[in-house]
Amino acid sequence: MMKRFLFLFTLCAAGVGGFGQDVWDVQDCIGYALEHNRDLKKQQWTARGNRLQHVEAFTAFLPSVSASSGASYSLGRSVDPETNTYNTVSNFNNDYSLGLSLPLFQGGRLVQQLKMSLVQQQYDKTYMEELKDRTALNVMNAFAQAVYYQQLGVYAREKLEESRARLRQVRRQCELGLKSQADVVLVEAQHAQDDYDLTHTESLWENALLELKQQMNYPADDSLALVPGGMADDVSMPDVPVLSVHEEVIRTYAYAGLHHTSSQLSRLNVRSQLYARRQALGNFFPTVSFSAGVSSSYFRRLGASGYDAFHQQFKNNLGEYFTFNVSLPLFQRLGNVMNYRRRKYQYRIAQENQAQQQEELLAEVQQAVLQREALRKECRQKRRQVEADSLAYSVVARKFEEGLAGAIDLRTAAASLSSSRASLWQCRLDLYVQSRVVAYYRGEPLY
Repeated sequence: MMKRFLFLFTLCAAGVGGFGQDVWDVQDCIGYALEHNRDLKKQQWTARGNRLQHVEAFTAFLPSVSASSGASYSLGRSVDPETNTYNTVSNFNNDYSLGLSLPLFQGGRLVQQLKMSLVQQQYDKTYMEELKDRTALNVMNAFAQAVYYQQLGVYAREKLEESRARLRQVRRQCELGLKSQADVVLVEAQHAQDDYDLTHTESLWENALLELKQQMNYPADDSLALVPGGMADDVSMPDVPVLSVHEEVIRTYAYAGLHHTSSQLSRLNVRSQLYARRQALGNFFPTVSFSAGVSSSYFRRLGASGYDAFHQQFKNNLGEYFTFNVSLPLFQRLGNVMNYRRRKYQYRIAQENQAQQQEELLAEVQQAVLQREALRKECRQKRRQVEADSLAYSVVARKFEEGLAGAIDLRTAAASLSSSRASLWQCRLDLYVQSRVVAYYRGEPLY
């Protein structure tokens, strides 16, 4: 009883927003999921780390500057810097140097590395959008499933109340001799079935709500009241499509092939592999670098005198140099050749993946449009079926009250009406989700 009370309380809160309880629609759930999704947060940190690669690729063009200083004591026999002969003396030597190195030509590897870092930044940004879209779709599907069982709970509660009222009526009629005991037993069986259906629906609703909370990364112990029927009520589509299915598929795919995140990611991957291939090709070219520097030193023999002061020796021993270095790879044990071939194959694989992705995207667009049109037709037919079943149930219920129909006929009509109402509700929710998917392929945002 407590479980059922909580279920009914949540339904009431969803319907009227009572007792200060916030009511969540699908956009609220998507917004919460995007804010608290762990994968999105990890991707944000990953993108920040990859941005450092761009800084490193840019600074590779800058010169590197290094400074060094050293002091040494030599005891016993050592080379005298003044006479360049061995003496058994104790010396102190102090040297200083400042050097600069600048890469002039690296076979284009630095340029390709910079391009790869720019592509990686675009890839991280696009992948972030794909994660958001994927999260939004998952939350939307979970929300639709939760709303479906929530509305089924409303139907089950209404049916149970009606069955309970009819059971009281039939028992009274049996006491008056207007109904037989068999009719009472059949109505009691229907009441028991309706009671079980409500309990089962409550369980399914709780599982669907828990799945929605998991998709949102919402605390499982906190309450979550959903807008009853908000998604299905948003579906406003004409019964007859404006464009033909073939024309809509062509237009939708033309846009999705250029702007969909999966298409952008496949193209960026091809570009990245192309730059990696060119970078491997640069290993066959010579490298040219420029270096320059200054150095000086200070020397004295311990225990001796007559040496110039530190600043005088530093000035007298000051030296400068600059060099141009050219390095040509002649034989690297086929390492450069094998590396280039691997990059070449990876580039070909990326091209094949892009072509495969375009084919899969076209199939997804076709399937989404066809499924939406099928759901549109099903909803139109199911609305007629619900109207017919409602009328049939009303007629059978009237005949049952007048003694012209049996309890089995009433039970059959009620089951048919319940099934058609549930099917229509599911169809409306599926139509909403599928319509949003088709619109998403056309460029409309999901959140």
